[in-house]
Amino acid sequence: MSFDDVVGLLERTEVVAIVTTRAGGDPAATPIWSVVVDGVPYVRSAYGDGAWWYRHILAGRPVAFAMGDGAVAERDRDAALQLPREPVTATYVPADDAVQQRIDEELERKYATAPRSSVDATIADVARACTLRIEHPA
Repeated sequence: MSFDDVVGLLERTEVVAIVTTRAGGDPAATPIWSVVVDGVPYVRSAYGDGAWWYRHILAGRPVAFAMGDGAVAERDRDAALQLPREPVTATYVPADDAVQQRIDEELERKYATAPRSSVDATIADVARACTLRIEHPA
């Protein structure tokens, strides 16, 4: 697998499973939404900086994506951990970065059939303040 596979997954899959590492070293899978803008993938914490997966990333712990339908993590997080994983890095995107509007637009487009309250949560100021650009590991 390659980083291009990750970009493709995040672009075409409605729910992806992000895999972070707990303080004790155990992996944890969390289902989240993702978008790709101009070939660059982004994720946001719709629950702000209180989401544990987001805190794990900011703490510098390893991060990867389960390479399959992340909706499995909504039903069974352990099953999501059985999928192959591709490591990535994540870089914070400031809330006032010009790309934020494009991310909002892509979230609106990609999740047009999702519950409006869920879309609103991902484009709210608190979520914008918790945006990460997904990148190839160095």
